[in-house]
Amino acid sequence: MDTSSITSAANSSSTTASTQSSRTTLTQQDFMNLFITQMQYQDPLDPMNNNEMATQMAQFDTVDALTTMNNTLTQMMTNEASLGNLQATSLIGKTIEASGNNLTIQNGVVSGGAYQLSQPGNVTIQISDSSGNLVQQINAGYQGTSMQSLGWNGTNQQGTTLPDGTYTFKVSATDQSGNAVSVTTYQTGTVSGVSFQNGTAVYQVGGNSINFSNIVGISN
Repeated sequence: MDTSSITSAANSSSTTASTQSSRTTLTQQDFMNLFITQMQYQDPLDPMNNNEMATQMAQFDTVDALTTMNNTLTQMMTNEASLGNLQATSLIGKTIEASGNNLTIQNGVVSGGAYQLSQPGNVTIQISDSSGNLVQQINAGYQGTSMQSLGWNGTNQQGTTLPDGTYTFKVSATDQSGNAVSVTTYQTGTVSGVSFQNGTAVYQVGGNSINFSNIVGISN
């Protein structure tokens, strides 16, 4: 078999293909072209034996099967992502609870907040504006371990209604011996919209953006 002739023909075919597009991998058609070229330039006095031909054909079949499998998996992933996006929109209009401590006031309406103690204790709630300034402190008294609503009406310590904007809340608690009690805080509200960032659903709730992974409860 004239190896130099095959190499020359293959290089010529490869050069022609490269002028059409720049690729870094061989396709099934490329393998077939190489095989046909090899058959054309083989030495009639020393032809490829049956075992070698069968091996190469098996390799072509493997490439074809892997290509088909890859295309199928890609399509399945696309379909799954589309289904996930469709399911994500089903939460619009639902009331959710999500881990976090953000609050907003929009058009005078205060977004919801809640907290839960690990054990009963005396509770103090502090509300701060976007600059970190304390605007309201609420002494919520002795609370149990069930989830409690924040109960903030959007006013400062003097009872003046605060402007629209972003706020945060901090909840601290102590038991009857004065020891600190751990607290988990939540943002609550109705989902008004959803967007997708890097494949992750992000929900709009009372002016806050909440990732799907932070949602811990859904109602209504």
